[in-house]
Amino acid sequence: MRATLPVMGDQPGNPGGTEDDEPRVQTFTTPFGKERDKRMAELEAMPGFRLNVDLAMLGGSGHVMYRNAEELARHADQFMRSRRPFARDANDHLEEFEKELVRYLHNYLTSVYSLIESQRVVMRHCWGDGSEFETGQYTERRKASFDTGEAEFMTELRNYCTHRSVPVPRVSSTLTGGAGRASMIVSRLTLDRDELLKWKKWTAPAKEYLRAKEEHFDLGPVIQSYVSTASAFFNWFVSEINARNAEIKDAYMKAAEAYAKWYEEQMGMNTEGYRKLFGPPPNERARSEPSGQRKQPKRTTKKQRRKKQTS
Repeated sequence: MRATLPVMGDQPGNPGGTEDDEPRVQTFTTPFGKERDKRMAELEAMPGFRLNVDLAMLGGSGHVMYRNAEELARHADQFMRSRRPFARDANDHLEEFEKELVRYLHNYLTSVYSLIESQRVVMRHCWGDGSEFETGQYTERRKASFDTGEAEFMTELRNYCTHRSVPVPRVSSTLTGGAGRASMIVSRLTLDRDELLKWKKWTAPAKEYLRAKEEHFDLGPVIQSYVSTASAFFNWFVSEINARNAEIKDAYMKAAEAYAKWYEEQMGMNTEGYRKLFGPPPNERARSEPSGQRKQPKRTTKKQRRKKQTS
């Protein structure tokens, strides 16, 4: 622990003193502070510490992508379910819908790229560039998941948005029904194939995929399929990273628990007085209660409640 004390210079009237003298600051570190800094430095130097940080970053990137996909799908679904094609203000609603749709689409595509980059960072922090895992099992799994025309198109669509323009999906409505069947309007979010193909920088697989699509193709199923593929690959990747680094993770967790126990003892957090004032130490609460869950009150019957009210 560091402490700071003011140190006064020579006062007026003393040799060397002036009226403009200001306090000087002297900083020193207590024995506890030195030991704490030493232990923290040892923890942060462990491979498991950086892995823990990397996994937190990776989890954040995955969360952002999934939430962006959910928001994009929810926005599209809510509008198409509530849309009234013959309402007076339909055109105004449609214009606002398309603007928001472009925003959600851009957020989603950007987060896809961020997740891919996060995976590379974690992998190369663990084993360096061009490791056996990266060139072997990872590459095989990645190719099986993403070396498809559809996945390549979704990846390249982000580059299209960055270097050309953000495509505006259009609402395409079709009246279905017939003899003996109720008529209903089916709406789709479509992209213009020919407009997209005007860009010359599509990769060969993405270009081949686009050319095989109909002139105005449905974007919704493409997004759903890619999210499902990315989710499966993400879960496999995290599982592999955890399994291949089990020893360093275990060593770091034991060291972190030992540090937390030492810190609680030094700060008097295990004393009865501390517990009365603040409850169990944070480390002990984390072990005893699942994260994010609160203790639920006990259920009482109507008979017990009436009895309590009359007593």
